[in-house]
Amino acid sequence: MEELIGYVASNHKASKILNVLDSKGAMDGATIAKTVRIVGADKIIEELAGKSLIAREGTKFSLTELGKQVSHKLRSV
Repeated sequence: MEELIGYVASNHKASKILNVLDSKGAMDGATIAKTVRIVGADKIIEELAGKSLIAREGTKFSLTELGKQVSHKLRSV
């Protein structure tokens, strides 16, 4: 968990994506990119999915339980 928190804390784009999914709920990749205004968000989304912080549900992505925990820990720092 500490390693994941460090990864997200040091990666501004990953942090923004987790925050938007935490606050607004499931979204598709294009909507995430537009909302957080990140070019190349797909790459970060795939990295977050690979680390089990977000999960694909059909065409949308949402936070996993682990993703929620990491997002909330970062918010409380």
